[in-house]
Amino acid sequence: MTPELTVRRATAADAEDLHALMRALAEHEGEAAYLAATPASLAQALAAQPPRAAFLLAELDGRAAGYVSWTRVYGIWRGRDYFNLDDLFVAEAARGAGVGEALMRAFAAEAAVEGLGGRWEVKTANHGARRFYARLGATQTEKVVVHWSAEAMRTTA
Repeated sequence: MTPELTVRRATAADAEDLHALMRALAEHEGEAAYLAATPASLAQALAAQPPRAAFLLAELDGRAAGYVSWTRVYGIWRGRDYFNLDDLFVAEAARGAGVGEALMRAFAAEAAVEGLGGRWEVKTANHGARRFYARLGATQTEKVVVHWSAEAMRTTA
């Protein structure tokens, strides 16, 4: 029997499930030490009006299987808002079940309602993800991502 796949907007009540998925992503990328979000901070961000971030949660047979998260930002060069996709993650056990594509289609539908496009980053070496995004019609450019911590900025200032 094929598992039932659903995708829906996450709420503050989903914070524990989202955090578990985020932790799995951080571990997958070898970045678990840098995950600062907590279930409480996620619940707070989702409960804020307007929400501080948006999440779509995919479920297979009612169990959390993946998520996509984004924020709405103003692009100075674009001269308009767009959705900045933060994470797309599918739990290892759910891979190959169409979860990632379902999440991206739902993300596209959310953006289309507002007439917006999307932007995100992917590691250069993540060839599978890059092929996946290309199959969806996304274009890709090479760029280096720079991170400047609040502590480093205070030191510089």
